[in-house]
Amino acid sequence: MKTDMTLEKQILERIKTRGLKPVPKGVFQMRDFILWTLLGVLAAALSVGIGMIIFMVAGADFQLFEKLGLSSSEKIAYSIPYFWIIATLVIAVVAYVNFRQTRRGYRIATRQVIMIAGLVAAGLGTAAYAFGIADKVDKAASENIPLYNAVTPLNTNAWLDPTHGLLSGTVREKDSEESFTLRDADSVLWTVDASDAARPEGFEFHPGDRMKLIGTKTGDDQFKAVEIGPR
Repeated sequence: MKTDMTLEKQILERIKTRGLKPVPKGVFQMRDFILWTLLGVLAAALSVGIGMIIFMVAGADFQLFEKLGLSSSEKIAYSIPYFWIIATLVIAVVAYVNFRQTRRGYRIATRQVIMIAGLVAAGLGTAAYAFGIADKVDKAASENIPLYNAVTPLNTNAWLDPTHGLLSGTVREKDSEESFTLRDADSVLWTVDASDAARPEGFEFHPGDRMKLIGTKTGDDQFKAVEIGPR
């Protein structure tokens, strides 16, 4: 007991000598608030990421891949959403580290954290896909992030990968049914040759209409369509 009192006195003396002051309770409360708010944002982002993975995999059009002459390995490679898988893993790691910083986060076993977080994120991600949130995120990313289309090759949801034969956008000027210009989501104005293009029976289009095309990029802002249709 005497030893304990001596140690206590030593601690009190050190506090007085160094001029240490207790941290106000409000600081810890603010810290917890910030950590949990960030965790909520990360959880939402993780759910969207999982929803995007589902969306991209479900949107993979293997019949279209067949038309583009892709091999079996290319079909599989292009149907895997690498961008969203990597983004989701990064968010998951950051969320896990953030959770461990909360007051009681260290008490829960890693396996339990992963299991619970995985189930919750999978459920919310499925909901994000089912309610069309993933579709909106994909469109927003495709239209506002130039590099997005470059890192999601053959994104058949966005239909904007002219190097691999996919093009979509809005018709600007129409010289004829076989020749027109089309502006894509990146604001590039394409001159389209559709003289030999297949199209749905009775299909007509006018300036302002949205279209999707399958074909070949023949030059800078030049595209030879082999199939056209409404977007």
